Amino acid sequence: MKKVIVLCGGQSSEHIVSRMSCQSVMRYIDKSKYDVSLVGIDLNGQWFELDQSLDVLTGDNWLSGAKDIHDVYGYIKQFDIAYPVLHGLYGEDGTIQGLFELAQIPYVGCRVLGSSVSMDKIYTKKVLETAGIPQVKSLYVKKRYDNTLVVVRKDFSETTQILEEVTNELGFPCFIKASNSGSSVGCYKVSEPEDLLNKLTEAAKYDRKIVVEECIDCIELEVAILGNDDPIASRVGQIMPHGEFYTFESKYEDAESQTCIPAKVEQSIQDKIREYAVTVFKAVDGHGLSRVDFFLDKKTNNVYLNEINTMPGFTHISMYPELMGDFGIPYSELIDRLLALALER
Repeated sequence: MKKVIVLCGGQSSEHIVSRMSCQSVMRYIDKSKYDVSLVGIDLNGQWFELDQSLDVLTGDNWLSGAKDIHDVYGYIKQFDIAYPVLHGLYGEDGTIQGLFELAQIPYVGCRVLGSSVSMDKIYTKKVLETAGIPQVKSLYVKKRYDNTLVVVRKDFSETTQILEEVTNELGFPCFIKASNSGSSVGCYKVSEPEDLLNKLTEAAKYDRKIVVEECIDCIELEVAILGNDDPIASRVGQIMPHGEFYTFESKYEDAESQTCIPAKVEQSIQDKIREYAVTVFKAVDGHGLSRVDFFLDKKTNNVYLNEINTMPGFTHISMYPELMGDFGIPYSELIDRLLALALER
């Protein structure tokens, strides 16, 4: 019986989402096949071996009865496979993947390079531009160490004329996204020029690198990818948010937000999106799983990449397991496959 360490929590803004995802993973992982240990990482980075009672994992008392882990490296060395159900910084960005590489422990998900590139929206765009993946127009804004905000041009020169650059290149409304954040945390729609700098300052609380994108009237579409060398792509799912866009609240708290599988768009468009999704996964050196998100312009039917998530949400309402379930892979089998893919490479 393989010894599996499942990790949740973490130090990112998506800490609670990780615990929500992990609650579902722990419910469906086959404990007759795997010797499972559950580890939580708090917001300060302390590791704890957790009680596996599912009713406390998402509550304020989630560390009740937990045991401190002082020798983290020595602790993880005893396991056959690691399953980091971690979202955001330090969990999805290549950091913890590097720890598992050093410890020579197979782990679920993309490796260091794929995780790091995919987490950083700025560099995702740069890599995928070379792969011919269409993307909406965008600008790169950086918060310098002296707290000055600047636009970083393609030649890496910088300018403080942010409002002028955004007005000329993108116009309003536009979207602002913290580059290394997920679950729509640090994401804002800016409709008026006078709100731009305030929203950039807010986004800079989550990351010093910020993406500013043009706003298009679009349908949000997603594809689940599973595999290593020869990945499979699910059917295309459609997000129908209750509100202007798919915020953290509409994802996890608003019962009126809905998803639709398959998407209500032409089959030829779905086929193209699935093809793009596989290309994106391979271009970032993907392993195991990812969810690749797209925009479909309602006026032109043009498809644009939104982002790739290398450790997508795994809650009972998350799109990735729903798409895989539609594909014929139920939740428990999906976990089995992910663990097998970790051992394969």
